[in-house]
Formats: sequence, structure tokens, C-alpha cells
Amino acid sequence: MRKRMLAIMTAFSLLYGSVCWKMYKITTAQAEAVNSTRKQYTITAGDIRGNILDCNGERLVSCDYENIVAAKPTYKALTELRKVLEDESYKLISQRMKNSTAVSVSIGKQELDENADFVVMRKYFRYDKQQVANHIIGYLDGEGRGVCGIEKSFDEFLYTGKSLSASFGADVYGRVLSGTRITLNNAELATGEVTLTIDKRIQEIVEGVLDEKSVVCGGAVVVETESGAIRAIASRPDFETDRIADYINDKNSPLLNRALNAYSVGSVFKVLVAAVAIENGLSSFSYNCNGSVDVDGTAFSCNKNTPHGKIDITKALECSCNTFFISLAEAVGADKILETASLMGLGQEITLAEGIISKAGVLPSKEELEISGAFANFSFGQGKFTATMLQLTNMMSAVAGKGKYHKPYLVEKVTDAEGTVIQSHNGGYPVYALSSATCNKLIPMLISVIENGNAQEAKLRNNVSAAGKTATAQTGIYNENGIEECNTWFAGFFPAENPRYTVVVLKEGGASGATDCAPVFKGIADRIMMLEKNS
Repeated sequence: MRKRMLAIMTAFSLLYGSVCWKMYKITTAQAEAVNSTRKQYTITAGDIRGNILDCNGERLVSCDYENIVAAKPTYKALTELRKVLEDESYKLISQRMKNSTAVSVSIGKQELDENADFVVMRKYFRYDKQQVANHIIGYLDGEGRGVCGIEKSFDEFLYTGKSLSASFGADVYGRVLSGTRITLNNAELATGEVTLTIDKRIQEIVEGVLDEKSVVCGGAVVVETESGAIRAIASRPDFETDRIADYINDKNSPLLNRALNAYSVGSVFKVLVAAVAIENGLSSFSYNCNGSVDVDGTAFSCNKNTPHGKIDITKALECSCNTFFISLAEAVGADKILETASLMGLGQEITLAEGIISKAGVLPSKEELEISGAFANFSFGQGKFTATMLQLTNMMSAVAGKGKYHKPYLVEKVTDAEGTVIQSHNGGYPVYALSSATCNKLIPMLISVIENGNAQEAKLRNNVSAAGKTATAQTGIYNENGIEECNTWFAGFFPAENPRYTVVVLKEGGASGATDCAPVFKGIADRIMMLEKNS
């Protein structure tokens, strides 16, 4: 009997042990199954890309932002969100939380103190409606890579391929696991950075004045006279970075950067001819203008064939007398004019960054100017001769700088993600194009163009002096009404006695430099002076 009971007990023990072992295996398998299905549920706020800054360290991109809350589906998180959400948004978030999934919602620029149940991520918009310097900054493609402008030139340093995001532990259905911690990804990610010479405040002034003065097609540049630093560079029409495809067939070519394009120059070039004449001892040159002159059978005339009588260089600049400058150029000679034009960078490209190049334009050769008609045209900036706004800033800055100028530049420095300076502007050597004695004689003449001549619309407020020259350049292009379209210009600097800024303005399809561009110069200069006064 005892043996029988022992056998039954042994069998029962073995059976019980077997059951316990199976239960252990099942429980372990379930735990392993849960672990194997555990995953990360991630909410992304936006891509991370390096900054483009102005000369004062102000952002030129990613200026606007919104705060994105990434939250667990908890009552505590919902209670905090109630403080900043409108009723409709709050109801939607409440409903989504019922599914036990993490949620994200924009709270605009409002702030919330973070806790264990949610984090706040700042999402920057790369471009916004107040974006400035679009033609220089450029834009990105759908993968966040630079397509043109500074964005493309320095994409290697600006692109990270990473995003700001928050991660939650979750099951296969995306339901947040209890007790999980929120992980913030790439919040402290270091990026490369590009600092430009552009002053955002001056850039905003220039773009604002161009729009106020209805410069539909054209542009303007502002260069610091002493250093060559480009403080503003604007082209019109502008474009919006999220509508690039809409501009491809636009007849006004909004994507074209007119600030870097070459155009017929016209009478602004008379400043260079006058400078070369003074440099070569012809400061007292005079001429009797009858309104037109015959050059080997071709008639060249002043505006409306107006006779100006006997005039000197000052008066010729004031009234922009074509026949005077034909005669003056003949007295100086093509060689000397071409030599100085070359020193001032005419006919030469200006590279501002990789892929951002101001065109060379066309500077006629000595052989081409042996034809008297071609030389006559060239003497007042017409014919084959073309130049860019930046090239004309060289010319005007050379006069303002008492004979020397620095080539215009755009990039101050570039740093990589480790903070190492990859590229830095070192100042360089100035170009000496004229003598100071020549400039001391020429500057009062250019002041008189504004005070007494045809550029009185450029006269500044508060007795601030300025110097400059207008131009109305023929293009050989006619509109549907058979009227020739003209490029109108103003190029000048201020304050005249101690020049700080050189400004060049262009309008395509204008009426005259005096009425189109001189007022733009005035608007830009007046506001810059006010800015400096209040700074």
C-alpha cells in the first residue's frame, strides 16, 4: 500500500513539475514576443540645415518658426495642452489620445514648460513671406539639397540629412508603452554656417524702395565704398521659393538675377571718360555743342537734339551731353580709356561664390574702336559695350575712394559643423585706377550733377551730400508698339565728402535715369542714413 501511494505521489509530482515548466515556457515566450515587437514611434518636427547669416549675425533664412508639441496620450499632457489650444484643436487631440498613440500639435509661438509627458520642438521654416535676398540665397529641392545661390554653393556645409524629432517606445500598433521615456533626437546637432556681407536691414530697405518705386524689372546693389563688402543686392521681379515651377515661362523671368546680368550702360560711362580726361591733363577741356555731330556720315545727337552751347566737363556731366563726350574721348584716345576701364573690372567676371558669378559684359577691343562710329558710341556708353551693376560700383567706388577700390565680395566666412573656419575673407589689396588729384576734381562735378544737373531727384534729405550720374541706354529692342525699350540707371555714392556707400540702380524698360532711378537712389540713401542715425 505504501509503495502504491509513493508511486502515485511521484507521478503527481512529475505531472505538476511538467505543468509548471510548460507555464514557465509560455510566460517566457510571451515576454519575448512583447520585446520583439517593441519599437520606436517617432514624431518629426523638421529638417536640420545650417544657417546663412548676415554681417551682424542675423538669420537670413529660418527666420520664422512654430513650436511643435510631441506628447504621450496622458491626462497630464492633455491638461497642459488645454492651456494653449483652441477648442477645436483640443477636441481633436483628445480624440487621438484615446487610441493610446503619441500625438503632435503646433502651438504657434506659444510656450509650454516641458514635463515627462511631452516635449516642445521648435520647427524653423527655411523661407517665409518676408524672405529677403532670394536671388542670392537660392532655394532647395524636395530632398532638402541646394538648387542654386548660396544654398547650392555651400550645400556641403549646410546639409545634414538629419531631422529634429521625438521618439516614444511603442508596440506594433503604435501605442505608447506605459513608463516609456520621450527621446529628443538631434536637438543639439551642430551644423555648418555661412556668414555673408549682406546687412539684412539695408537689404530690406533696398527691396522695399524698389517695390515702392515700381521697379518691375531691374535691381539695385549697395556696396560699402571702402571695403567692397556687398551690403545689399536685389533683383526684381522677386519670386517665392514654394512656387518655382510657376515662374519657368514667366515673360519677366523672375528667376533671373539681374544684379549679376550685363546691360547696355549709357551715360553712366561718361564718369569714366571724364576721369581719364582729367587724369591726362584735360580738366579744362571745353566744347561747343550744337545738338548733334556727324562722325563719318553717321549723326550722333544729344537728347532731343538739344544744343548745349559751349560747355566744360562739369556742365557736360550735368546735362549729359553726348557730343561733348564724343569730342572728349577723341582727345583722350581709346587706349587710355580701355586701360582704365580694364583696371575698373569692366569686361571681367566677378565670382562671388561657387556658381554665383557676375557676368563679364562686353568691353570693346582696341581694334573694334578703330572704327570711328564704334568709338563715338563707346564714348557715351553705347554700342556693343555692356556692364553689370557690380562693375559700375567698381567705377564709382574708385572715384569715391580717391582713386582706389576693393573688388566687391559677398561671403565673409564659412565654418563647418566642428566650428572650423573653412573660408574667410582677408580683405585683399585695393585696385588703384586713378590718382587722388583726379578724384578731387571729379567728385565736385558729380555732386553738381545732383545739385544743379538732371539728377536733382537724387538729392538727399537733411543736407546730406551725394554724387552720381544718370543714364538712359538704348537697347535696340522694340516693343509691340514699335517703341525702343531703354535701360535706365543711376550710379552714385554718399555722403559725397566722406563716402560710405556706393549705390547702383537699374530699371529695364524705363523712361529716363533721372525719373526712374534717381528717386530710388534717394530713397535708399535717405533710409540708410536714418538707419545709421538711429543705430
